[in-house]
Amino acid sequence: MRTLLKKLDGYRRRGIHEWKMNRQRAYQRKKQSAFDGWLNDLKIAPPEVLVGPNFAEFGGVRHHIEAIHRYSSHNVQLAPPAHVAKTLTPYDLSEVFAESFNSFKAAGVKIVHSHVYPWYIDWCQRRQSDGIFWIHTYHLNYYHEHGVNGLEQWQIDINDALLQRARHADLCLSVSKWQVHELKQQHGIDATYLPNGVDVALSDQADANRFRRDYPGPGFILYVGRNDPVKNPQEFVQLAARLPDQRFVMIGGGLSKGTLQAEHDDEIPDNLEIIGGLSQHGVQDAIAACDVLVVTSKREGLPTLVMEGMTLARPMVVPNELGCMEAIGQGEAGLIYELGNIDSLVEKTLAAIENKTIGPAARQRVLDEYDWRVVVEKIDNLYAEAKTGSQP
Repeated sequence: MRTLLKKLDGYRRRGIHEWKMNRQRAYQRKKQSAFDGWLNDLKIAPPEVLVGPNFAEFGGVRHHIEAIHRYSSHNVQLAPPAHVAKTLTPYDLSEVFAESFNSFKAAGVKIVHSHVYPWYIDWCQRRQSDGIFWIHTYHLNYYHEHGVNGLEQWQIDINDALLQRARHADLCLSVSKWQVHELKQQHGIDATYLPNGVDVALSDQADANRFRRDYPGPGFILYVGRNDPVKNPQEFVQLAARLPDQRFVMIGGGLSKGTLQAEHDDEIPDNLEIIGGLSQHGVQDAIAACDVLVVTSKREGLPTLVMEGMTLARPMVVPNELGCMEAIGQGEAGLIYELGNIDSLVEKTLAAIENKTIGPAARQRVLDEYDWRVVVEKIDNLYAEAKTGSQP
């Protein structure tokens, strides 16, 4: 009887193993089909401009390139397109299909436009040698504030790609004026200013009442940002502790009471509600519903979050950090506190609660300078000049 049971158990285990292997092979065939189909589509109908990389993991960069795709008057495609990005991962293009991807000539494409990631920068540099015009956009390098105990190797690798290889693009762009200066002064890189933008049409779909219905309670002071040292969430927690009569809400991936207590040794006050990650639409609803949006980042390029708050006419409190200060016009469209100074943060937050005029001024600044429908006209002009071979 025992021998029979052992045989049956062996059959069961082999069956499970075979089922798993078949499933894995089917998944790989699906990936291969998606990859081959994408390259075949590019061969049949190449776009004028190929912008990438387009993956959900890339957050704000993805929103940036999606906006170019949405608003440009040129024939722009994302690399990979949305339906392919649902199946493939960055690892698939950088490792699994690297040989086929790197050798793909992209014939018929006039411009390749890279953002941030080394393997895509390297692919665009290869296409440059094939005679395709290469544009690279600088968003933000990694600084010591991005790490807990110094930068990790992947951050060092990205910096190396940005500062040593992306500099050879036919046209370098930077999303912020402060970074144009730094790239030139510290690294000898000539970059053209083309601001990060905000999708005003998307932000205007925000519904404050929808957030209040899902998360009922009084008015609140809002933080949006992942649990990351450079986003500096602990200063927001300390702010909440200093203002016990106010309601505070934190939204962002990786945020929880447990992680904040463990990583920052901060007690979580009772007036602080930690929601965690929300969809992009959920975040917009929260911004629309808040009394004040507080940003505590140690480093930013030209932050989309700040511009979203400005779009929705929310009073803003931001740190004395170059990207945030640039976005709000050095204080014209928001209040600035001194990083690391909780007294300063408390003072500016209380002032923002009482301020009734800065929100409308902030929205007008966005409409004049950062609305993607304004920004895209500038990038379209650069694309047109690149296609004709003239120097932008």
